[in-house]
Amino acid sequence: MTTARNRTRQVTLLGILTALCVALRIVKIPFPNVQPVTDILMIVTLLLGVSAGLLLAVSTMVISNIFLGFGLWTLPQIGAYALCILLVALVKWLLPLTRWFWLQLVIATALGFVYGFLISIGMAAIGSLGGVGFWAYYLAGIPFDAYHAVGNLLFYPLLIKPLTITLKKYWEREV
Repeated sequence: MTTARNRTRQVTLLGILTALCVALRIVKIPFPNVQPVTDILMIVTLLLGVSAGLLLAVSTMVISNIFLGFGLWTLPQIGAYALCILLVALVKWLLPLTRWFWLQLVIATALGFVYGFLISIGMAAIGSLGGVGFWAYYLAGIPFDAYHAVGNLLFYPLLIKPLTITLKKYWEREV
């Protein structure tokens, strides 16, 4: 049973993680699509579950897009992250993902390409692109997906341990 105290802790944690993801999404790195948000969403999903990952994804995309530009593309962004989170949960359910760092790293890297493909599907649906239009849009985005994937590959090893320790300490701390 969820107590009021636990609910408050959940909301507080979601707020802190959302602020972190929004700030990291807004801060520009010289390479487009290189940001640790996908890795953070994966780690949160592995440690706190699908609902926490989904809530974080939605709140991050909505709030960051208020600053970066809000439009129809926000819906495919949310949908793509939702499907990425469900993919991580599925792999965790099928395999002992939390014990295999190398598999986590492979999945985090692959999510850069998965996210890009899903965004392309969403944008094609919104823009009413036909088959050729979809493939042109998708293929034009592959370099950006590669930046995203490489960023995930580089950030994941840097984030997994400190974020895991911090989340566990926060959740286990007596209040």
